[in-house]
Amino acid sequence: MGLNKVHFKHARMRAAVAAVALTLLVPASGLAADDGLPLGPLVAKPSIKIEAVYDSNVYREQRSPDADLGLTILPKFAFVYPGDNFRWELNAYYRFFTYFNVAGIDHSALRDLASFGLGTTIDANRQGKFGFWTSPEFANRRGRRGADVGVEEGSDLSYDLSVAVPIEFRLRPTQAFQIGIDGHWEYVRSYYPVFDPNAQILGQTHDVGGGMSLDWKFFPRSHLLVDADVGHIFVGPSAAANHDAAVENTHWRAKAGLKGDVTRKLSMMGMIGYGNVYLGQALQAQNLTGLEGLIGTAEIALRPVISQRLALGFNRDFSFHYYAYHITDTQAYFKYKGTIADRLGIGARFVYTYRDIEGDADGSDPGIPRTEHQFLGAANIEVMVAQWFHILAGYQFSAVNPSSSNVGEYIDNRVNLGVSLGFR
Repeated sequence: MGLNKVHFKHARMRAAVAAVALTLLVPASGLAADDGLPLGPLVAKPSIKIEAVYDSNVYREQRSPDADLGLTILPKFAFVYPGDNFRWELNAYYRFFTYFNVAGIDHSALRDLASFGLGTTIDANRQGKFGFWTSPEFANRRGRRGADVGVEEGSDLSYDLSVAVPIEFRLRPTQAFQIGIDGHWEYVRSYYPVFDPNAQILGQTHDVGGGMSLDWKFFPRSHLLVDADVGHIFVGPSAAANHDAAVENTHWRAKAGLKGDVTRKLSMMGMIGYGNVYLGQALQAQNLTGLEGLIGTAEIALRPVISQRLALGFNRDFSFHYYAYHITDTQAYFKYKGTIADRLGIGARFVYTYRDIEGDADGSDPGIPRTEHQFLGAANIEVMVAQWFHILAGYQFSAVNPSSSNVGEYIDNRVNLGVSLGFR
């Protein structure tokens, strides 16, 4: 299962927060949610992003890193039916990436010709007392860099083929009270090499589950939130080298908290809860118990003016991947996003993550279990020349410094410059 694809409703909650922030930051004459080319009742939203990138450590290596210049071409297309009570979207994208081998070192193995995605979203009866939402997706993406340490070199170039089908039923007895009942199925197949009929299957999992959520608006700008879910991961056959395969498990989470506006410029959100994992092979790994099961999220956001937002936050949650039984990320972050003169967008973020990776109880992989400290800082500038034409520039620093071993350690600097044409 992908590291950032644990819970669909959690992802939608984060997307909703981001959408609110974007509404605050972008002027009415700028990027609207449904800007595009009208085709009768539909809106077509074609776009393409072209970026040049300098990467100081293309293989995420600890010693003797290779630097190179690369190029990303990312076309996207969407159809939207932007109804008030019924909304439908169809989205597709394709990603091409290559390095230019400027230092004379061949990095053609890192060329990406097979990342794509196709999905649709249906949001029905959005204003009624009984609503329905679903967003199935089929995708093939390059695997997370640096995650497959300890496996054969080719696995660092792995892909994740995934099919995800989340659904949610929304009950709204009153305008201040909403109940969500949801379910999901997600299949992830990690493999390499791409386009090979005899590809090595590093891992494949099915995550099936469901849960419920509650949002009660008990004051004009205050909400009580409750969120709970349970899931089971079924593990399919794999031939991962140098470490054990993933372990079948049942996992659950429950969180409760508050969010609201203290003033019109200051908002706060906090949720705390507990999660547990019951592993199907107890002799090979420990279940999640005690204080290790604490999870939660908190954020304080300040808007000194309507076009500026600063946020300080904390998040702790667990996830799974084919190479580990259990991964816990404890994260603190600072984020800023704003616009100047309706044309210049500025963003920055600083993130510290303490990562605990559990697995491989038989000791066949020297890199697992391990813990990591990851530091990330990034800044970006976006010049809005026109509604359909943006100039992009950014910088990102990332470093991993393990505390339990030197496996997975690296320092990387990335600089990107590009343009975005079309509607987003």
